[in-house]
Amino acid sequence: MARPRSGDKQKAILDAALRICAERGIGGAPTSAISKAAGIAEGSLFTYFKTKDDLLNQLYLTLRREFSLHLSDFPHGEDARTRLRYVWDKFLELGAEHPEQLKVLAQLRASGKLFRENEPPNFALVELMKAASQAAEGREFGRLPAEYLVLMVRAQAEITVDFINAHPESAEICRELGFSMVWNSLTGK
Repeated sequence: MARPRSGDKQKAILDAALRICAERGIGGAPTSAISKAAGIAEGSLFTYFKTKDDLLNQLYLTLRREFSLHLSDFPHGEDARTRLRYVWDKFLELGAEHPEQLKVLAQLRASGKLFRENEPPNFALVELMKAASQAAEGREFGRLPAEYLVLMVRAQAEITVDFINAHPESAEICRELGFSMVWNSLTGK
């Protein structure tokens, strides 16, 4: 008879996977190391996740869901600049507070191991796509798919977080000028 699952153990596995992937990279994070870090037997990990890819997908969804929880005061009725700036500031804030999460999210997106069909719609992504599209409307960038515009914004935000984490004394100017570069490139203003 299979043991009942425990939410605490599943969370411990996801937390361990985050730590190990942040330290070693996804390719250097075997399930044996994740299990050991979670304080469980390796076989127990597979009670919760059929494969390592299932674990990585759940980790990705969990991290995305956690990010969305920080957006409860999203300025829905505001203009595109205000909405885009809100997401920019939250991304930089969370990247400074939790750089390991940002690092692992980037690795997971680049890994080719994510199950697209399992990814729920993310309101922050939808709002970011709308804001970026509205900002670029009527400009050359306006012809680009919204997903591409979001990738450009995210890349600039990730670079800004990395630089700020390495050079905290430059945080404010990088936050401001980084956003100005994004906004100006989208709007030409």
